Amino acid sequence: MTGAGAGFSLPDGWELSGLTLDELWLRYITIGGTTGKAQLAAYLHGQATPDGDEHDTIAQAINEHFIDQGGDHPVTYENIPPLT
Repeated sequence: MTGAGAGFSLPDGWELSGLTLDELWLRYITIGGTTGKAQLAAYLHGQATPDGDEHDTIAQAINEHFIDQGGDHPVTYENIPPLT
């Protein structure tokens, strides 16, 4: 997890989701992501760091999976403040 109470990181959220790289990449490009699959994998494996907007698009793709499963949105956003 990221900081205390902040939610899951991209890699942790992806692992928890059970999505394959192909499934996540398809969800990601469907909501406007533009990074190729290899670059997405680099972000998820900690080999590269996405900018804030890219991070949030990936987080949204993962979080939508959790919402589709009846859950919450556990992956932390960087540029979107939490709801209070």
